[in-house]
Amino acid sequence: SSNCVYCLFTDGFKISSFWKYLWLVEHHCNDCVLILQVAWQGLIDALIHPQILSCKKNGIQQLQTSPGKSSELVLNGFSKSLKLAMAPLIGIISSKCDVSVLLSCLNTWCYLLHKLDTFINSPSVINVVLDPMFQAIFKIGPDSKSIRLWNLCLDLLEDCISTKCSDLNSDPKDQVNLHLSARTFISGSGRYSWNQYPIKWLPWDLSQLDFYLKMISIIITHMATATAAPESKKSVCDAAVRIFRSVLKGVQMEFRNPSNNYDNIMFCLNTILSFMKKLGEDASSDGGGDLFNTSLYLIEAAVEELEPSIMESPLYKVALDISYVGSLDSVKHSKIPHRCSFMDMFSPMVYLTVLYLGLVVQLTINTPEMELILQRLQRFYKFVLSSDDPLESFLASVGFLYAHMGFKYMDIWMVMVTCLNGYIDGMKDLSLFKTDSDNSFYRAICHLLSYPFILFSCAKKDTTLSKASNSLKESFVLSERKLEQAIEVWRSLFGSVCVACLKSSATNTLSHDLCAMLNSCFDENISMFQYNSELGYKDLELACLSFSGKVLVCILEQKLTSDTIGRECVGVCNGSSGINNIFEFASRVMKFMYVNMGREPASGLVSSRVFSTLTRFISCLHSKQDILSFFEIISGLLLQWLSHQEIKDENAKDQLGILWAESLNCLQRSQPPLTFDSSFLKLQASLLEKTLDHPNTSVSDPTIIFWNSTYGKQISLDYPQNLLHVLHKLSRNGRISLYNRSKSFVARCSTLENDTVTTPRYCKITPTQKSSKRIELTEEGMIPGSNQNDKPPSNSKRKRVELTEHQKEVRREQQGRERDCNGHGPGVRTYTSLDFSQGNQELQDSQDIRDSEAMLEMLRRDN
Repeated sequence: SSNCVYCLFTDGFKISSFWKYLWLVEHHCNDCVLILQVAWQGLIDALIHPQILSCKKNGIQQLQTSPGKSSELVLNGFSKSLKLAMAPLIGIISSKCDVSVLLSCLNTWCYLLHKLDTFINSPSVINVVLDPMFQAIFKIGPDSKSIRLWNLCLDLLEDCISTKCSDLNSDPKDQVNLHLSARTFISGSGRYSWNQYPIKWLPWDLSQLDFYLKMISIIITHMATATAAPESKKSVCDAAVRIFRSVLKGVQMEFRNPSNNYDNIMFCLNTILSFMKKLGEDASSDGGGDLFNTSLYLIEAAVEELEPSIMESPLYKVALDISYVGSLDSVKHSKIPHRCSFMDMFSPMVYLTVLYLGLVVQLTINTPEMELILQRLQRFYKFVLSSDDPLESFLASVGFLYAHMGFKYMDIWMVMVTCLNGYIDGMKDLSLFKTDSDNSFYRAICHLLSYPFILFSCAKKDTTLSKASNSLKESFVLSERKLEQAIEVWRSLFGSVCVACLKSSATNTLSHDLCAMLNSCFDENISMFQYNSELGYKDLELACLSFSGKVLVCILEQKLTSDTIGRECVGVCNGSSGINNIFEFASRVMKFMYVNMGREPASGLVSSRVFSTLTRFISCLHSKQDILSFFEIISGLLLQWLSHQEIKDENAKDQLGILWAESLNCLQRSQPPLTFDSSFLKLQASLLEKTLDHPNTSVSDPTIIFWNSTYGKQISLDYPQNLLHVLHKLSRNGRISLYNRSKSFVARCSTLENDTVTTPRYCKITPTQKSSKRIELTEEGMIPGSNQNDKPPSNSKRKRVELTEHQKEVRREQQGRERDCNGHGPGVRTYTSLDFSQGNQELQDSQDIRDSEAMLEMLRRDN
């Protein structure tokens, strides 16, 4: 051993002589380790004298950096002395020496750090003394041989970083005294000594930020090592996250320091975000695993530790330079709301939110740890929404989600909806829920609620194009449990938003606005209404049908339980187009149900529930405008359903009949009342044609009652051609009433016989079709609101009309001819094709004209 030391001294500590010394230590002279360690420490004492360059700043000795030739020479000599002392130490650590030799070497290095006193905090010293040793040890990794070296260096690095977290207002001298560390390993004891070689760390400045992040990067590289044991990888992950949090705490102190300028803050933000972006991209290429988890942990730490007023401020925007976002710009989807494009400027919080979501969506969704990843996503997103100003992050996350279409992203959607629901329930300021067109938060919620429908429509479009592989088919299958879970979180968020909207404004238009958005989704994907048996994706069809039906039921039930149901449904609000949106959505769902009717028992259950809820909803309608809108929008689908004779589900069939009956009741209770004239009958003709003589009595009976109480009481009607056969059949059976105008005229004439002093009657002559004239008797007393005193005096000859016996006989003969029409029996009139061509009104008018002309003829004879 003495020969080794002698050789080293006589050769002037040349590197070539050092390798001879190292070879002797490694192969022959392990017993001389302590002697060599003492000798090397003596060399350090001889070479390292930083005091000659010292100057005092804030009461602390620091390296002199003032200009001057002599100072540069001394500083240069000091730097060479450090390199001379460090070279053999780095060589030993990088060699394959026994662990005891490595520990002794590290102990000597700690002695060097101690000798440097506070000069160890100088950037130039850090580059020569700390950086190479940390790199050499951290690159070895925490294996069984080097774990002691690894832990000692981690502790030293943490001690160095944690000094930044001291109070900025405290005395710098006290900071030195409070941050002493020396964890020198005592050979053979298996423990560290806290008494030897104290190292004086000072609070670091931003110039050292790159150094610390570089050390963390080196530590994390061991996560991607396939041969590393699981417990070693976990140890590396924990260490990296722990040290990174310490660095963030130091950066946070810089953010809170009022003396820091804008450039310093932007430097911190760009440095940290670039570090995490690089790490995230490496994790993406690695395909998940421990590196992926570590990346998520570091992003979570940044969001939790850094100052919210900086992270969410519009002053400190950064470019969204995430490569994965750049790849999304190729997604051709013009309807992506709140889209985040590559290199757009956003706040640091938005940057980290998008980076986190990007990592999650790139993870293979079927990995065993996916449930744990989703739980972490939920905690992260909940924290993002709980920040002071989460609006921009929320909008960006919705836009990012819309760039990903596939059922594997449904889990991410459910996490976002669940977190948003909790955020809304705890909100105190509800101004964000004002339902105006410029409210981006409100519109983003509507987009989030619409996302499942976009998924279904895109999935069906993809299956139509692909006709497909089993892997594609499997990706569109939603389990029944997952589907129920999705509708449950949808219903929960929808209810929370409705309550918040009602509290923030006088009206709640969420249902109207959401239905308008859903209608657009259905209209843009017309293939949803076209069943293709060749594809055979019945799971997709049923999932979409079930989800759509349950959403419609949820919307209708919310309107039924809303405090504004009375005002909204009777049309007091100026939102008729709003309730029309609900009717439009109901018609599309009914069409979707009709297309898939009878394919599976589940479709019948959905139809039954939809019909039942829609019945309860329209039972609250009273406004004439809303009722007419309902029939205008829904009548076509009602006709399709009522025309179908093979509805297999009995419950659905019964509920359809109840819905039809309630629809007829709506027409009769309308305010203001509807006029059941020829024009309105023409609009209803197709429905009445199918329902008056429907084989299902739950449909036909209410329709007949409706007819008799409305159209059956009308004096003048033009019967549409398609109703004639049905009316003929039912009138012959005595089930419906057709108002007989001739009988009415005779009854009025009978009244004339018994009246001695009656209200004057007049003959009114009006032109009819084909230059004919229509003559009617009018009674002033039967006209509501007429004032007889305002009438001009009548002719005295017409004031009193009394029939003679001859006149009565002529009238009886005329009535006999009327009752016996072409031998068809009393009261039955025969209609010819010519009669139909002129219309039913003209037939009845011509008969009245004949009766009136006969009466005038009798009056002329008497006069």
